[in-house]
Amino acid sequence: MGNEHKDHRHETVSVTEKEDLLGLIHMRFGSVPDDIKEKIMAIGDLDVLDRLFLIAVNAANWDVFVSELNEGKNSFKMVGDGFDPLAEINKKEE
Repeated sequence: MGNEHKDHRHETVSVTEKEDLLGLIHMRFGSVPDDIKEKIMAIGDLDVLDRLFLIAVNAANWDVFVSELNEGKNSFKMVGDGFDPLAEINKKEE
């Protein structure tokens, strides 16, 4: 009886959640190449998708995001200038 109400959120990743991530990526970095769309639409692990939302918000540029997307499930790092969303702006001001 205790498992009846377990969190089903981690069992499935909806298409809507993946499309939300693609929308965020598009707002941050511009058009999303088809190969990246395919990778994101193939994600089946909600923890990976949640991590990519954080990466998309905090990555300083497109290359950082793609690098982290390619890291897969076992990447946990989010440190350094690569995760300062203002780093590109600050470089231009210098």
